[in-house]
Amino acid sequence: MNFQSQTLFHLFVIAFFACIFNSCQEEVYTPKPRAYFRLTVSDTTYTVYEGNEPFSFEYSLAALPDKIHPANSSHWLNFVYPKQNAVIFTDYISLDTAKLTDLISDTRSIVLKQMVKADDMIQSEIIDTAEHIFGQIYETIGNNAACPFQFWLTDEKNYFFRASFYLNNVPQNDSLAPIITHLKKDMLHIIKTFQWKKNK
Repeated sequence: MNFQSQTLFHLFVIAFFACIFNSCQEEVYTPKPRAYFRLTVSDTTYTVYEGNEPFSFEYSLAALPDKIHPANSSHWLNFVYPKQNAVIFTDYISLDTAKLTDLISDTRSIVLKQMVKADDMIQSEIIDTAEHIFGQIYETIGNNAACPFQFWLTDEKNYFFRASFYLNNVPQNDSLAPIITHLKKDMLHIIKTFQWKKNK
């Protein structure tokens, strides 16, 4: 075997054992970080909702009103957001059929039950003596809060109105923050533009 042949043979042997050595190494897989689908929200345009209910307010055109037939003493009106897979639930009750203190207590109980998966809760009062609008806002804080924002309103004499929003996704509020912020803005706009009808 000449020198050139020996050199090629040695290179072949080295390459062969290098392949065997590498194939014996345990492969290390690096997990990819969890990814979330991209959520986008557009600028909001509002319009007046003014049906047969004893109130009116402005709601987002991104939502579709879905009126549900009355059940017992409650009257339901929901606003469905198809693109965001979310819904704002609203209902109102005549104070002729229910006590205001009981309705406020029931609403607060619902909020406290949701605190199991929340980290904290922020409460804000609503007082508008000129328009006879009084109420409370509950904002739950936390990555797994099922209902991050809800409120109730009353004129203290005739009607009790409440609203809350839910996302039809597994709660993961860090990734859903743009939608939560958007819906919170829409609900604050409902409060801002809310009016009782004088003739109701």
